[in-house]
Amino acid sequence: MAEMRMCQKCGRMKNADTQFYQYKNKEKTELCKDCLTMHIDNYNPETFLWLLEKMDVPYVPEEWNVLRDRAAAKNPILNGMSVFGKYLSKMKLKQWKDFGWADTEKIQARNAEQKKLQIEQQKQYDDELKQQLDSGEITDAEFKTMTSASAQHEDFLMNPERYLPNMDGGYSNPDNYIDESLIDLGGDLTQDDKVYLAMKWGRLYKPSEWVELEKKYNDMMNSFDIQDADTLNTLILICKTDLKMNQALDCSDFEGYQKLSKVSNDLRKSAKFTAAQNKEKKEDYVDSIGQLVSICEREGFIPRYVTDVPQDKVDKTLQDMNDYVKKLVTQDLGFGQQIEDALKKIQIQKEMEENADQNVELSDDDFADYYEDIEEQKKQDEEEAGDE
Repeated sequence: MAEMRMCQKCGRMKNADTQFYQYKNKEKTELCKDCLTMHIDNYNPETFLWLLEKMDVPYVPEEWNVLRDRAAAKNPILNGMSVFGKYLSKMKLKQWKDFGWADTEKIQARNAEQKKLQIEQQKQYDDELKQQLDSGEITDAEFKTMTSASAQHEDFLMNPERYLPNMDGGYSNPDNYIDESLIDLGGDLTQDDKVYLAMKWGRLYKPSEWVELEKKYNDMMNSFDIQDADTLNTLILICKTDLKMNQALDCSDFEGYQKLSKVSNDLRKSAKFTAAQNKEKKEDYVDSIGQLVSICEREGFIPRYVTDVPQDKVDKTLQDMNDYVKKLVTQDLGFGQQIEDALKKIQIQKEMEENADQNVELSDDDFADYYEDIEEQKKQDEEEAGDE
């Protein structure tokens, strides 16, 4: 049977093995896990450093942050126990079990020194690659492959032309494909136009992108019958997704293009933007009373009594059924007898049910007559069998 222990905060009896943390001397904490960690903010060390000191384990920010980010990736809403228990378990591993709270500053200083050394070594390595690139010993592709992200960012700020894609999917000087004589698509927008488009599409887009979004929006409005606000909102999302999808394709980001393409298809299906709703394909259909009235006024009304036109299939079927029933009743001589026999059977069945509902007591004579009938039937059966 599990040992029970009372929490000194909430006063509840809980399982000592599963609901309480354990000190290094094997004793259980005075408070249960819920109460002990209820005020922990996993992003604010001040809320849990006193607990690490109480449990006599060192605070290693790198280890804590790894566990925190891993837990946040599974569920962004963290509670006090999301990281604390896992961190205590990790401090029991061979790498950390011999360290206590008093070793916190020493460990952090050692890690800082190692990190500083790693940064210096990485910078030296990146500088060597940069020199080799400038001297022509390595290509742009080799440099971008081997150098670190921070070094690439620094090089991008200094030499942005290296990172602009050309028409062949590689990288070259932007003058190879940018035509300065191209018309500025957003140059004619007035201040009121920009305010309207910013309110509609957001302020993170360029004027030329606003124009492209507005064109896509108007084309869709002209192609589909869109009335409700929810569908309009979905249309705006489709336009934004298609814009990003085209940009990803232009940058040869095929993985991003595939993801955006799937999002675009899902949005279209949810809003039912299919060929069946296209106005051009619905011209042959009458989908409103107004259209029906218009056709009647244009073509004229059908006279009330018409006999020289083909009958409707439903009317023809009903007429055939009526003729069949009439012939069945008037011309089939045995049909009337069948009806009478059926009515008699129904009456007999009804009388039997009524008799079955009555509790009739049988006399001795009734039983005697029953057994005499059985004996008589048996003799008849034997005589018939002998004659055969």
